[in-house]
This record gives sequence, C-alpha cells and structure tokens, in this order.
Amino acid sequence: MDHRKLAASLAASLLVASSAMAAAPEPMRIASEFASWAGSRQNAEALVHGLHNGTSVALATTSPDRRVSLAGFTPGAPMSFEEVREALAAARSSLARLGVRQPDAEQIQAALIGGEVRDRGGRTRMLPGTVAVLGGNPNVASR
Repeated sequence: MDHRKLAASLAASLLVASSAMAAAPEPMRIASEFASWAGSRQNAEALVHGLHNGTSVALATTSPDRRVSLAGFTPGAPMSFEEVREALAAARSSLARLGVRQPDAEQIQAALIGGEVRDRGGRTRMLPGTVAVLGGNPNVASR
C-alpha cells in the first residue's frame, strides 16, 4: 500500500474527528458561561438547548429567601450557537443595566422574550427581549 495515501487518509480522518470533537463542547461552553447568571447549570443548559433547537425552555430558580420562580417560553426558530451566546449576553446586559445581576426565572424570560422587570429601585421597566418567540407574542409564550 502507498504510504502517502495512507498518511493522507489518516490525516483526513483525524481532521474530521477533531472538527467533530471541537464542535461538540460548544453548548457546554455556552452553558458554563451563563450557569451562574441563569441560576443553575440545568437552567443554562435548558436555555442553550431550547434556543439552539427552537424548542420549549423551562426555567426554575430559588431565591436566597426560598422564593421559587418558574418561567417558560418557546423560541420562534432555531438559533446558531453564536446567536444563542449573543442573545444570552444581551439579556444578561439588559438586566445588569437595571441592577439585576442574579435574575430569577421570570426576569430571565422577560430579558429574552420581552416583558416587565423591576429594577433595583423597585420601578417596573419594560424590556424588548433578545429573541423572537413562537407566535410572536411573548405574553402567550410565557408562563
């Protein structure tokens, strides 16, 4: 057998395998980046998976005073991993501008699909959202 052909075939196989391995951790990297902000690794993974695949997202958070917050929505369409990262970063930034650094599930939902959020001063602010939702109406998609 020709060693050059074997070497070329092996190199091509390794390139394909390394590309597949490099692509696989992307959802995990994004989830890790947003786990603390989302309230848990499970919430971050639900966000990344749901936004990327265009499927329903369910979130649950528990505040230090043991108040449980539940929220959910369905994005209007699948998003690339880069779009997911950008949407989550924009949502995190919009909440941070209001002084909300550890949001509950409902605040995360509002930042992503649009809705009302109380700022640090107790005022209610309307956020436009960073992703489109199924049906185009965030009030229908929420809860």
